[in-house]
Amino acid sequence: MYHGEKAAFGTLAQLVLQNGSIEEIEEFLDFCTKVGLPVTLEQMGVVEKVEEKIKLVSEAACAEGETIHNIPFKVTPDMVYAAILTADKLGKEYLQRQ
Repeated sequence: MYHGEKAAFGTLAQLVLQNGSIEEIEEFLDFCTKVGLPVTLEQMGVVEKVEEKIKLVSEAACAEGETIHNIPFKVTPDMVYAAILTADKLGKEYLQRQ
C-alpha cells in the first residue's frame, strides 16, 4: 500500500474516533471512492487474522510519542481498535449501497 492509501483509511478511522458526523463521514467516503482510495480493510489487503493485526496497529498507534496524542482527549488502544473496525464496517456498507 502507498502511504496515501493508508492515510486515507486512517483518516476515516480518525473521523470515527472523533465522533464525526455521518454527513462528514459519507462525504469522505464519497471522495475516497471517487479517487480510488481504500475504504475497507479488505481493499487494503487485510483479510487474514484481521482482529489480531488491528490490535497490534492500535497498540502501536497509541505508543508514547505518537501523534495520536495530539487529539484533544485521551485515546486508548481499545478506542483505536473499535474505530478501525467501525470504519471498516462503514466502508463496507457504503460500497454495498453503490
